[in-house]
Amino acid sequence: MHHQSQTGPALSAVGLVTHKTYTIRRSTMLAGLAWLALTTACSGGAAWYILSRDDLAARLIARETTRQYAYEDRIAALRADIDRYASRALLDQDGVESRVDELATRQAELESRQSLVTALADSLQSNGLAPAAKLPLRANVIKPAEPIRASGVTSFAPIMPTKPMPAPEAPPLRGAEANAAEGWQSGEAPAEPPAKRVEATLTRLDKAMASTTEAQIAALKDMDETLAATQKRLRTALAETGLDAERLSPPGNAGGVGGPFVPVKLDPAAGPFEATLTALQPRMASVMRLRGVIDQLPLARPMAGDHDFTSNFGYRTDPFTRGLALHTGVDFRAETGASILATAPGKVVAAEYNGGYGNMVEVEHANGLSTRYAHMSAISVSVGQIVKTGSVLGRVGSTGRSTGPHLHYETRINDEPVDPTRFLRAGGKLLANAL
Repeated sequence: MHHQSQTGPALSAVGLVTHKTYTIRRSTMLAGLAWLALTTACSGGAAWYILSRDDLAARLIARETTRQYAYEDRIAALRADIDRYASRALLDQDGVESRVDELATRQAELESRQSLVTALADSLQSNGLAPAAKLPLRANVIKPAEPIRASGVTSFAPIMPTKPMPAPEAPPLRGAEANAAEGWQSGEAPAEPPAKRVEATLTRLDKAMASTTEAQIAALKDMDETLAATQKRLRTALAETGLDAERLSPPGNAGGVGGPFVPVKLDPAAGPFEATLTALQPRMASVMRLRGVIDQLPLARPMAGDHDFTSNFGYRTDPFTRGLALHTGVDFRAETGASILATAPGKVVAAEYNGGYGNMVEVEHANGLSTRYAHMSAISVSVGQIVKTGSVLGRVGSTGRSTGPHLHYETRINDEPVDPTRFLRAGGKLLANAL
């Protein structure tokens, strides 16, 4: 009994212990389950976070890559524009250099023409055939040592990589890229190269050259008109003398001039300048020949001022015999001592007292012409002396067969007397229409 009482409590204790052990294991299980749930939740959250972060990173990388490609595409487009402008600039440069070469060639041609125009004008002026003309100015077109550039842009463009590396948000641009980028960002087209300014300059030079060419042609036409009028006057004057201009020869050139003959070759079909100059040259040669002939004819008056004729050339009543006689010259009324002048250039072949002529001077001229000056009170030249038109030969007097002071003046062709008034009238017409 007593033994049983001891065993019963032990069993109760065992049962209690067993109950408690079961309670602890359940708590542990719940805690484990809770920890497991928490761990699972954390793992899922971490996994979700990791997956979400990778997706965000992928989106960020994709966006940055898109921006990078867009930026690189923009740079490529801008550089393509620069390359296009550079190629256009090179083409413009070739065109500019060709234009400059053309203008330089035209300038050389203009200078050659100008030398011809100047030579003609100087010749006419030095021979008294034309007044001083206003010659066209030379167009100032000089081919530069450095070629004119149509643009400052070069054809160089950096090579872009195929796959761009990550780049800063806004990489800096330089030079032409910056200018192009500014235009791109503002929505405006890139600025035009300065080829237009160069073209405008070349166009102005071209117009200046065309104007110079027109001025040169106008100068030649003015010369031709002047020569035509001069030619008409000279022929009219020669017609008064009764001489055949074609049979008269001008004197040789005096002084130290000469050199090989190199004719100017012109093609009248080449242009208006050549055609005008070709037509001008024979007229100029004719006028200069006529002028040379006329300058040798005794067309000047033998005394300064106007002096009346007291006796004409031809048959008259002789003042001494009162019979019919041939008067071989003309008489000028003048005061004793008045200067007697040579009427044309020539050589003194007589300077002495000669019977009825009294003191007489005879001057031999070109083309068989000669003049005599008689009844002088004094002789101022000697035989063999070369005189010019207007040279003083002596003084008016009344020596020889004379009734009073006067000048007896004769004109002879091949030693045959001809009427001096023919030459004096021709000289008067030329004097009235003096150039």
